[in-house]
Amino acid sequence: MTQLIQTQLGADGVLLATINMPGRAMNVFSLDLMNALDALMDEVDRNDAIRSVVLTSGKSTFLAGADLIMVRGYTERASTASADDMFELCGRLGRQFVRLEASFKPWVAAVNGLAMGGGLELAMACRARLVTDNPRTQISLPEVRWGLLPGAGGTQRMPRLIGFGPAMALLLSGRSLDPTEATHLGLFKRMVGAADLLDQARSLAIKLQGQAYDPAVKFVHLAQTDVPAASAQATLEVATLNGVAKSDFALYPAYGAIIDSVLLGARLPLAQATAVEMRQFLRLMFNPVAGNMVRSLFLNRQRADKEFAAPPELKIESIRIGLLSDAAKDWAASLAACKLPQIADPQLPSDTLAIVDSSGQVTQLAVRDLAPRSLDSALSSPTVLISRKGPYGRVIEIIGADAQTSERCAKLASHLGALPYRTNARSGVLAGLMGSDGDSPEALDRKSLLAAKLAAEGQIADVELFDVVACAASIAPACSGGPFTHLWQHRDRLCAQLDQATRQKWPQLESKLQKAYA
Repeated sequence: MTQLIQTQLGADGVLLATINMPGRAMNVFSLDLMNALDALMDEVDRNDAIRSVVLTSGKSTFLAGADLIMVRGYTERASTASADDMFELCGRLGRQFVRLEASFKPWVAAVNGLAMGGGLELAMACRARLVTDNPRTQISLPEVRWGLLPGAGGTQRMPRLIGFGPAMALLLSGRSLDPTEATHLGLFKRMVGAADLLDQARSLAIKLQGQAYDPAVKFVHLAQTDVPAASAQATLEVATLNGVAKSDFALYPAYGAIIDSVLLGARLPLAQATAVEMRQFLRLMFNPVAGNMVRSLFLNRQRADKEFAAPPELKIESIRIGLLSDAAKDWAASLAACKLPQIADPQLPSDTLAIVDSSGQVTQLAVRDLAPRSLDSALSSPTVLISRKGPYGRVIEIIGADAQTSERCAKLASHLGALPYRTNARSGVLAGLMGSDGDSPEALDRKSLLAAKLAAEGQIADVELFDVVACAASIAPACSGGPFTHLWQHRDRLCAQLDQATRQKWPQLESKLQKAYA
């Protein structure tokens, strides 16, 4: 039928539909895939020989979610489009899932790997769902991490499937489940070994043939008696119950929009509830926070992961560790979670690591925790600073290292779940942006102005990647998109506060910022 979804109709009336987007490591919802899904649903409705559908993936993952480049386009279009135009544009996938769900011909999802965001929403729209028993499979609705909400029925179907409390915990955290927990909660009918997944999905699809869609059969919690009436007070109470701090609730509108979507859509038919959800989704689209977070924490984070990565052939065999002092507590915590072989070495100076690679080469590093430090406080070379673990992982800042040493630091970072950032500044640049004034508006202004000064001096080359690093290290709040995003968005106010040397170089920096953020 299409190169994006291959189909095979069996004599039993089961159509096997396999999503397999060429040229991609993972399937994602793009405009082309949505077109392919429409064509598939038309064929299912038209062809009397098709009596049910098994939906699966031709890749090792099921479906990773929406194409966030497309979502970024939505955030940019929101600056000029009307609410009705945005509703029509962004609500298409949700309407497709309502149609798929209500089909007389039952759809069964055979989830053979990772299902996140729109991928899980697609599975939840199916009449029934089976999942692989591979414990590495991730199941989640992570949109809150990028300032969004699941906009294709996720805030409506999940509470109806697993109950209000468990659903809110997942929606407000973006936490991933393994197949065992996801099945236990009720997202899937059962787990199945990879070799049997399609056969069992086909058997289930045959069993459901001829049975009309009945929401009361599909949704265990259809009545939603556990969902409180919608009100501003109820929204705040649900957020607090799920560990959302009042400061974060104010900074990140996705928390309130997710809760409001669930409360306002409760007990409505899915078509109406999905429309309610889309109105809340648009509330985020018309707010700059979502665009900031999608750009810095997803799109540019992907580029940072690729550009900062060590050569794939480089291997670390072990780490020798000197005595770690209080100045390296975060290093001690990160190493404790690292699975590389580690050897305590009293011969090494304190707060020192020695990386041993597969060729036997030893690279010695001074290590410290990332903490506020003057930009004039020079450190010995090479030194590696590590940030505390935050919502978006850790960062290590590599100071005074040559290219080969930096590669080994980057490889170590991959084992620590950290993003490596190399600087030629003798004291590093991240510590200089830290301070005791937290995430206040005044603090963010100060950090943005200092970042501009460092860029003007040539100490920060790529402003977009620095925004990624600053957010990942919790130096700038994720909602801001980073110090340079904040600088660009508030340039009319902040330019007057630049020091004289930076103001003289502003035209060159402005050109760079305009290319990145306009």
